[in-house]
Amino acid sequence: MDAIGKLRQAVKAQLGMERPRGADVLPEDVVRFSDDLPTSLEPGRRAELDARAAELEPWLQGPFLLGGDLVIGGVWRTDQRWLGLRPHLPDLAGLSVLDVGSNAGYDPFMFMHHGASRVVGCEPYVFIEQARFLESIYRSGVDFRQIGWEGLDPSDLGRFDLVHCHGVLYHEPHPLAMLMRLREMVADGGQLIFGSMMLAAEDLAEHVRFVPGSYYGDPTWWWVPGRAAMRSMLESVGLAVEEEFGLSDGPPGEFPTVNGYFRARRSRAAENLSTPFSAIARRQV
Repeated sequence: MDAIGKLRQAVKAQLGMERPRGADVLPEDVVRFSDDLPTSLEPGRRAELDARAAELEPWLQGPFLLGGDLVIGGVWRTDQRWLGLRPHLPDLAGLSVLDVGSNAGYDPFMFMHHGASRVVGCEPYVFIEQARFLESIYRSGVDFRQIGWEGLDPSDLGRFDLVHCHGVLYHEPHPLAMLMRLREMVADGGQLIFGSMMLAAEDLAEHVRFVPGSYYGDPTWWWVPGRAAMRSMLESVGLAVEEEFGLSDGPPGEFPTVNGYFRARRSRAAENLSTPFSAIARRQV
């Protein structure tokens, strides 16, 4: 089975169908990620774009305007998440931004839309094909790389004024190694904006739950930290948390979860974590 087929099976396990219907969004309500998008599409071009978008289903992120009135709605309203995220971001004009776990690229496109001078989007899975399809239309300048956090190397990519990572940690068998690598990518004076699913129960705030097998029908979930535990993990690897924001309900599953963001800057890591987990962090994906 190819990568798209495996993705469709995973989505069916969660949502009950391989190609769930995206949100209905009016074209005029969708952010235009290119000033050159046509206001109307020739029938042949519309059919071509529609067919390619269908080949790449399911679309989880969205909405994306392809031109005219053609919109990929997406199952997730990523634009709604940005309503809560944008006020907590710095002025992006001229900044370099690294987005880790880009999916179809909504976040990288938004960072570029808001004035970032350089945006690198990293996505190791088949979603990268969606991002590249969209970039072929928008020509925004986002540099999409088919790599996971393990492939991040400051000697190759440099370090960034802003590193953004959302919805990745609970899929990662080695969460501290991942956080250590993210810290390496933050420039002096820069910051990390980090979002994750977490345990909702207040009495479990300092706990981390190990969920091998499946949560929400997704076998790639491994760890779900409580909010206090998540903050401690960030601070232990040398990321001083300055703000928590954006709490919302997480996906339904065997226990309640919340989604939330942390804004952090580089600080001193715990002494026993001063040596990178190189054997893990440099492994091939």
